This record gives sequence, C-alpha cells and structure tokens, in this order.
Amino acid sequence: MTSEPGGPEPIACSLDAGSFHERVDEWRALLATSVTAVEAGDTALRLQLRDSDAALTTAVALAQREKECCPFFDVSLVLEADRRTLVLAVPDGAQQVLADFVALASG
Repeated sequence: MTSEPGGPEPIACSLDAGSFHERVDEWRALLATSVTAVEAGDTALRLQLRDSDAALTTAVALAQREKECCPFFDVSLVLEADRRTLVLAVPDGAQQVLADFVALASG
C-alpha cells in the first residue's frame, strides 16, 4: 500500500513475522537497559533515557529502523539539560499500534 503524494503515510509495518519478533526483542532490551521512565498518552509514548551515550545511540539507531518499517510513526528525540527523551507518536487511527508499544513498555 502506498500513500498519495503529500498524503498521510499508510498505517502499516513492512516487517515480516520473524523480523517483527526480533524487533520486539530489541525494544524489550532497550526498555530494560536504557529507559528510566515511560509516559504514555493517547497518541504519543515518551521514553526517558538513561544519561549515557550508549543509551542515546542505541535508542536513536532502533528508532531509525522503526521509522523505516513503520513510516507513519513520528519519531523525535528531545534533548534537555537534565534528560533525553525518545518520543514515538502516531496519527489518528494508529492508537492501537501505540497501545501495543505501551503494553510492551509496561510488561
């Protein structure tokens, strides 16, 4: 499925089943080793990262790969003096995808 030029990205993931399970494991590892707090809303998930270069580079690399397979995600990094936050946001209609991420972060 492709989007219209200038239109919204389709809400779809291009990973096959095996790659999807590997990606979930990568997110679990990131959450276990690099995330200190999780804040979830209806359309955005904010992951506060540990204050280390390793946490930052791991989170950015994973987020870039996620954006490649799920282009509908709005991925950003917020750098503040006292914290680094990875933000994953979704458009209307993709709240269930974000809810699945929240469940992963909570479990």
